Amino acid sequence: MDKNTVSEAIFNIVHSYRNAIRAELQTQHSSLNGMHARCLSFIERNTQCTANDIVQHFSRDKAQVARLVKEMINNGWLIKSPNPEDKRSQLLSLTEQGIALSQQISNAQQKIQDKMQQDLSEQELETFVSVMEKLANNLTR
Repeated sequence: MDKNTVSEAIFNIVHSYRNAIRAELQTQHSSLNGMHARCLSFIERNTQCTANDIVQHFSRDKAQVARLVKEMINNGWLIKSPNPEDKRSQLLSLTEQGIALSQQISNAQQKIQDKMQQDLSEQELETFVSVMEKLANNLTR
């Protein structure tokens, strides 16, 4: 096997997935990027979410997350409110527009996932997930 085969396969699937998601969502939200989508989904699942939670979950720089949160607030997708448990932080919540967008993202992801998985057996999918987890774990050691 060529030494670049695994890297190329990973690049191809990531690139194809991103393009498919963009194509699915682009018509409605041209300012939406991948990190916006990931954060909106994360905030929807974690109702007591702070910017620091996003920093820790996605292993991102605090300044980068601060800019991202500001963009999402300016786009009308998020609001901040005082955190009753920690006066130094603020809770992030989705607006009605943010909830609708998060649902569109979820629907797009499901549609793309269904398309990717067609003609694959349950065993093939389980093997794929197992191999990808091992590759990721090898990189974090």
